Amino acid sequence: MEKQTEITGSNDIQPGIVTGISFQKKRADRRSVFIDGKYSFSISEQTFQAFPLKVNQYLSTKQIAVIKNHEEFEKTKDLALQYISIRMRSEFELRQYLRRKECDAANISRVLLYCHARKFLNDKEYAEMLTRDMININKYGRNKMYATLRKRGISSEIVAEVLQAQVEEKDQLKIAENLALKKIKTIKDESKIREKLYRYLKQRGFSYDIISAVVNRLKNI
Repeated sequence: MEKQTEITGSNDIQPGIVTGISFQKKRADRRSVFIDGKYSFSISEQTFQAFPLKVNQYLSTKQIAVIKNHEEFEKTKDLALQYISIRMRSEFELRQYLRRKECDAANISRVLLYCHARKFLNDKEYAEMLTRDMININKYGRNKMYATLRKRGISSEIVAEVLQAQVEEKDQLKIAENLALKKIKTIKDESKIREKLYRYLKQRGFSYDIISAVVNRLKNI
């Protein structure tokens, strides 16, 4: 479940004077912060660059909360960048992933804005890429393409626009016919050829008109 905005550690980290800042031995990308001679918290290099702490600097409870909140944002951002580096994602997919990782709501929103600003997220481009794959690799019908895109969280407006631009009826007829010809070879009971072809092509996401045209076009059915 997505957590509500929360400053991790803000209630148990006491304000005071920074008495030491040192790189961690096992994680050189993180720094340990000591307040009044005791270990207090650790931060990433990104957070340190945003809040360049110094020895003898006084940190109030509010300042610590802000620093810790930014640290949580950096962690959320790192999770997001790792996730979208594998392949393109929709905004919905990224949001759901971060929710599963129990990132808080405010930081998820900040990270989504960060990714959009840098064009790491683009639902239309994502839908166009996925549609090309569904046509050329998966050999799906328009109905299944629509359902798949909507399941990925793409808006109905974008889905309609992309499918209108990329899916042509003549191509759907050709794909469906090729699939039907292959399917026929696996059907042993000739009396059930039409029935099984209809069911098969419907599962592949083709419209009733496409299915009827293909089945009626094939000989010996």
